[in-house]
Amino acid sequence: MTAPTLEVRGVSVPFGDAPGLRDIGFALDPGERLVVLGASGAGKTTLLRAIAGLAPLAAGRLTVGGHDVTARPAESRDAVYLHQTPLLFPHLSVFENVAFPLRIRGYRDSEVRASVAELLESVRLEGLAGRRPHTLSGGQKHRAALARAMAARPAVLLLDEPLSALDPALRDEVRATLLSLQARYRPAMVIVTHDLEDAAVLGDRIGILLGGTLAQLDQPGRLFRRPASLAVARFLGVPNLVAGSVSASQFESALGPIPVEAETPRGPATAVFGSGALHPDPCGSLRGVVRSVHHGPRGVTLRVDVAGIELEAAPGAGAIPDPGDEFSLGLERDRVTVLPGTGDV
Repeated sequence: MTAPTLEVRGVSVPFGDAPGLRDIGFALDPGERLVVLGASGAGKTTLLRAIAGLAPLAAGRLTVGGHDVTARPAESRDAVYLHQTPLLFPHLSVFENVAFPLRIRGYRDSEVRASVAELLESVRLEGLAGRRPHTLSGGQKHRAALARAMAARPAVLLLDEPLSALDPALRDEVRATLLSLQARYRPAMVIVTHDLEDAAVLGDRIGILLGGTLAQLDQPGRLFRRPASLAVARFLGVPNLVAGSVSASQFESALGPIPVEAETPRGPATAVFGSGALHPDPCGSLRGVVRSVHHGPRGVTLRVDVAGIELEAAPGAGAIPDPGDEFSLGLERDRVTVLPGTGDV
C-alpha cells in the first residue's frame, strides 16, 4: 500500500503559552487538495507553518511520502510554504526568480532553462521572462510566485490565503493557474482561507478549524449540506436554523414533522438547511409571507415569514414574488440536517 504524500497525525501546536491547535490529523494523496477554513486567529497559518517546519510541535507526527519529517528542518521536508503576498526578488527577472530554487540546489544550467521554460509556459508568463517583478500586474506576480514554488517539484505545497488580496477577476485567474499547475505536477496541497467560495472551488476536502481542532473534515458537497454540528453550521453561514425537539424518530417544530435517523438523540434539536431546500410550491404544506427580496451575485433569495420564523428561501422557477406576497412553500426534507441542541437560534 502506497504511503500518503502528507500525513499529519495527532499534531498539537501551542499559541505562545496558550494550548493552540490540538490533535490535528489528516492524510493527503498525490494531487489531492485540502482547504482549511477558519476565522482569523483560528490557527490556520500556524498549522501551515508547523507542517513546513517553521513552528514547533507540542505533540504529533508529520510524514511526507512515508518519511518521518517531524524533526527535520524546513529545507529538508520536501514541502514549500507560499505566503499570501507574492515575495519575489525585486532585483531578479521573472526567469531568475523561478530559477532560484533550482540554482541553489545545484541543477545544471541546461536543466534550469528547460524547467523554467516549462513552468513559465504553464503559468502563461513565457513572454515575460526578462521582466522585473515591479513591472508585473498583481495576477502576474501571483502566477510567478506559484511557478517558483513549483520549481523544485515539492511533494507538498502549502498555500496561505493565496487569493485573499485579489479582486474577483484576478481571483479567477490565479485559481485557474493554481488548479492547472497542480494537475500538471501533482503535489499534495494544503490551502488555508476564510473564503467559503474559494474553499468550495479549490477543495477536494475541506476542514473546518474551530476551537483549535478540526470540527469537520469532509468533501464540499457533504460539508455544506450536512454540517456535523451547530458550531460548524453557524461558521458556514447556513441561513436557516429552526429550533424544535426530537422524539419517536422525528423532529417536531414549526416546520411540521421531519423524520430523523433512529440514532438521533431525543431532546432539544435544531433543523439546519440552506435556502435551496425551501421554495414556493402550490402543493406545499407551509404558508409564508415574503418580507424582502435580495438580489446578489449568486442569484435571488427571499426572506419569508413562516409561522413567525423568518427563513431564507429560493424563489423557484416562476416569477419572483414581491414583499407582502403570500404563498405555499415546499420544504425538501431530505436536504434538512437535524442536529442535537438549540443554543441561540
